[in-house]
Amino acid sequence: MEKLRNLYLATMPAKKDDPNYVAIRGHVPKSIYKKFKVFCLEREVDNSQGLEDLLSEYFEIKENQNTKGDVA
Repeated sequence: MEKLRNLYLATMPAKKDDPNYVAIRGHVPKSIYKKFKVFCLEREVDNSQGLEDLLSEYFEIKENQNTKGDVA
């Protein structure tokens, strides 16, 4: 497993080195932080991927709400 992990890590470019990515930072209540950690652990993703997933889902939901609001 360790051999595969190292191979995987070696073939994946770091997001911090990718010009298509930027870092964001913020302070949240501990209760939200704990829920976020559980979210990431359950999906077996790191914090960066978890945040990207949540933000993508959030904006998709908001766009769908706005589209439905325009139709009505």
